[in-house]
Amino acid sequence: MTFAQFLGGLFSARPVPPADSWVLLLCLATAVALSGPRATWRWFGLVVTVVHELGHALAGLLTGRRVMRIRINANHSGVTHSMGRGASAMWSTFWGYPFPALVGAAWTAAVGAGYWPLAAVLSAVVLLVSLVVMRGWLSWLVTTTTATLLLTLSWFDLTVGRWFLLAVGAALWIGAVRAWINLVRHHVKSGRRRLPSSDATLLAAGTGVPAWLWLAAFLGVIALCGLWILGAWV
Repeated sequence: MTFAQFLGGLFSARPVPPADSWVLLLCLATAVALSGPRATWRWFGLVVTVVHELGHALAGLLTGRRVMRIRINANHSGVTHSMGRGASAMWSTFWGYPFPALVGAAWTAAVGAGYWPLAAVLSAVVLLVSLVVMRGWLSWLVTTTTATLLLTLSWFDLTVGRWFLLAVGAALWIGAVRAWINLVRHHVKSGRRRLPSSDATLLAAGTGVPAWLWLAAFLGVIALCGLWILGAWV
């Protein structure tokens, strides 16, 4: 496949035949294998963290914020520094935890519509552009590796590519749920006297709305994305 043919094919829908039950089960097993066991979550969780931080960054860019730097850490924590005024800070802060689930739902929709190579390439481009603000060798490694895998899938047009993207999309959703549960546990363990510094507490401090309502709002968006993914699978 030439580069010109590759670019032309990105914007052409590629019909997706209905998946056999065993294919969907294999996709589900892949998603659970990526986001469930501790050994694989140690690495895939870093991908979820990168997507989380990009959720902050992209939401901020949509409201005119200037993203300064993004850094992720080996313990799956991360931070995005941006500059801006007004409610843009709250908007940017909100979209961290729901964003991996939103990306998973978008990839699922792209697979169903036959545009999974376009979704893979656009996602890879966003990751590569984000290297401008990524800081730290781990941030660079995870971002470039993920972008390379996405570009490889779309370039070679592997038969399993669409199903792999579907599986990883589901894994991102599971990762979003897992990250949300960890956040709730962090709040519960800390208690009222020593509230943790988190997206929910930052939103509470900036808006006056209790942190538990923001936790519920995160879960609401994640649940809606899960329903979308489930509807596409069945």
